[in-house]
Amino acid sequence: MATPHPHIAFEGPIAAGKTTLATLLAKHLEADLLLEEFEGNEFLGDFYADQERWALPMQLWFLSARFRPLGNIIPSFSRPIVADYTNRKDSLFARLLLKSRELRLFNQLAATMAGGPPPNLIVYLDASNDVLLERIQRRGRPYENAIDSHYLDALRQAYDVDLLGKAGINMLRFDTSQLDLQSEFQMNELYHAITSRAYLAL
Repeated sequence: MATPHPHIAFEGPIAAGKTTLATLLAKHLEADLLLEEFEGNEFLGDFYADQERWALPMQLWFLSARFRPLGNIIPSFSRPIVADYTNRKDSLFARLLLKSRELRLFNQLAATMAGGPPPNLIVYLDASNDVLLERIQRRGRPYENAIDSHYLDALRQAYDVDLLGKAGINMLRFDTSQLDLQSEFQMNELYHAITSRAYLAL
């Protein structure tokens, strides 16, 4: 019988470090890496300019893009899987951004899509708003210029409702505000905390 392997997924507010840490962890574990597509979302820039007008098409694009790779995960995968997102993000952002008939339409479509097996561990990353906004500014994506502390707080609250205290969710929280990616000690401690929790959940 093959040795079971974990499926570890990262979640958290924008610029918390999901893609960076997922990539580093996948390399550390020699795991298969799933990264969220976002650059190809032609509605993303419009959404940040006018959220109410463009939230639905923006979310439907992400729903379709996330469905394909997560739906292709089979339960008996041969290596660890590390992803910088989960399919929980779809319903979370929909509840945050959509209302009434648009939310009902999104939920109807999402209910027809199977998302593959859930992760063994969700690593929830966060950082102070000052740190997140500085990272957003530094990476220089023009469509993210409209993100402010109010939006980050609303997103954080939505994650709290969706993840915290929910039965059946194995979650590890980590604040990346002071994380030094060049510190071998800090990174090894983080890798150990993540992998020990993930393998215990198998």
